[in-house]
Amino acid sequence: MPAIAPIEDLRAAQEELLAAKDIDELKKDFKKYRRIGWKNICKLWLEESTPEKLKGERNQIREG
Repeated sequence: MPAIAPIEDLRAAQEELLAAKDIDELKKDFKKYRRIGWKNICKLWLEESTPEKLKGERNQIREG
């Protein structure tokens, strides 16, 4: 089931989660983006998924 959150929110969340330098920043990001769902936040943070995969977009632009 695709994520309900807008793709822009998923991309922003992933950027901020990966840029976090300490646990306090991570806490803020988790609270800020909790509306996209804990499971989705964890998948983005652990790089198990991409925003496009979470949205279920099949026609992804491939780099390279």
